[in-house]
Amino acid sequence: MMGTADPQERIFHTVRIEDLVPEDHPLRAIRKLIKTERIRELCRDLYCADNGRPSIPPEQLFLAMLGGYLMGVRSDRKLIMELKCNMAFRWFVGLDIDSEIWDASTFSKNREHRFDESDVLETLFEDTVKEAMGRGLVSTHWSADGTLVRADASQKSFVPIEVLQTPEQYRESISGRKKTERRKKKDGDPGNPTVDWRGEKRSNKTHRSTTDPDARIATKSSKETAAPSYTVNAVMENRNRILMGIDVERFQGPTSEREGVWQLLKRVRRRLRLKPKSMGTDKGFFEKTFLARLFACQIDPHVAPMKTGRDPIHARIRMRVRGEPYRWSQRARKRIEELWGEAKEEHGFRRFVRRTLENVRQEALMMGWLLNLKRLARLMAWTPA
Repeated sequence: MMGTADPQERIFHTVRIEDLVPEDHPLRAIRKLIKTERIRELCRDLYCADNGRPSIPPEQLFLAMLGGYLMGVRSDRKLIMELKCNMAFRWFVGLDIDSEIWDASTFSKNREHRFDESDVLETLFEDTVKEAMGRGLVSTHWSADGTLVRADASQKSFVPIEVLQTPEQYRESISGRKKTERRKKKDGDPGNPTVDWRGEKRSNKTHRSTTDPDARIATKSSKETAAPSYTVNAVMENRNRILMGIDVERFQGPTSEREGVWQLLKRVRRRLRLKPKSMGTDKGFFEKTFLARLFACQIDPHVAPMKTGRDPIHARIRMRVRGEPYRWSQRARKRIEELWGEAKEEHGFRRFVRRTLENVRQEALMMGWLLNLKRLARLMAWTPA
């Protein structure tokens, strides 16, 4: 006979929230690597000693934000919805079944008033690097690459930079604004007005976004449409794909990648006392100044050569193409592009949620922390006790 549903509400539940999370759930492997005591230690100076009401534990906020990136949930409101519905996510954050969920504005308030002004995320990211170094998982052969990540700004937000104008130019600009206002009224959509860019040239030298002034119109290929973006650079060791450093720069063409990678190498050497023996990169790094810097630091540059460039230092790079170390380095270099693909496809890193350079750097550090935790969880699962 066909059964019928007969749900009965219970007043008391005897189940533990941990029993609802399968043993092979991906959140379990990553949760083992996160030390909540370390997060509390880093955030201790950000809170009052014994004044005011008790706040939400900072480790729960960081675990919630990290879990959101892990599941590809970037909106704070959707993150709260996941905390209300997803039992595995509740367990990951450290909440019980009957724990009260905080408001979505809690994330933005704590970011703006506490975490953004500190280096907590950078320290947590470096802790994963130190953990990998302590386990012997970091090699001396590295790779570097940069990628474009869309900014949270539209093409319509770019306006001409205001400069000193002559009376004639001022009258001309005023007439242009009047035409734009007439078009807005005719279009009838003040929130998303129709903009006519015909005959108007826009560039990073003459225009800025009113939504995100640090964003720049950028593209890596002439076949793609330029869009407001940032350049995200990273340095990776080749053996286990552990990120040694990650940072964000304003787009300036290939210069933003070369200067960004060089600053990352300096930071890793200063903070972690570590430098590579070789560095594999693509053709965008085949530049005289960058190559000279690597040679001066005794780093063997395995850079993909270009046909242009007549300096002796370019000839030295072309001669290395024949060697076996160069071929292995170039083969491993492509794996950093796999990390970019993983971050964009699985964790929503195609577009930043926050605005301005300092804020998007916090997002990049969070993504680097997550990617390193995933690598460590996989490597520790293979390593015998």
